Amino acid sequence: MEIELKAHARDREAVLQKLRAFAVFDKSVSKDDRYFKLEKDGAPNGHISARIRQEKSSGQNGRALEEKIFLTYKKKERRLSSGGGALEVNQEFECALDNADCLEALFSDIGFVPYFTKHKDAIGFYADTPCGKAHLELCSVPPLGDFLEIEFVTEGEADESQIAAMRKELEALVLKCGLALDDIEEKYYSELLAAK
Repeated sequence: MEIELKAHARDREAVLQKLRAFAVFDKSVSKDDRYFKLEKDGAPNGHISARIRQEKSSGQNGRALEEKIFLTYKKKERRLSSGGGALEVNQEFECALDNADCLEALFSDIGFVPYFTKHKDAIGFYADTPCGKAHLELCSVPPLGDFLEIEFVTEGEADESQIAAMRKELEALVLKCGLALDDIEEKYYSELLAAK
């Protein structure tokens, strides 16, 4: 399960300096996502969607680390806070693929259609918090701009008190990076891209 939020990072360099001051560098990564959907009555937004991600990562020195392909299916839930901002609580299913061609052929045959693409360049960090290790990524998502994404990943279900504690820590990290809680974006990237 992922508990995450994202915030607009209008001054990318200032946020990057803050991250370097308190968090531990993970890796830089380039992510190319293709989203597919299948119309289904009763499903959220009227469809089921899945993502195929091609990911290339590099270390601090810029040396290539690895290339991976993932299939991801998420059951998403957006929770708005009374003070504004949104938290995503997602049940995520993900597996590595050797090649996406077979899956794309299957998607096509069973009725999934491609519906949008997204490119993201990110610099990842880890930070220890009272709720455990948080992963932070400073992302550039054309044409939307820069975002700070912060998440906790749990092995099982998180109860409401755990989610509330994680929200508090996520919001504290937003502030620690020099951003305001008003910078938290409540819309999914798909909604922001559709509006463009």
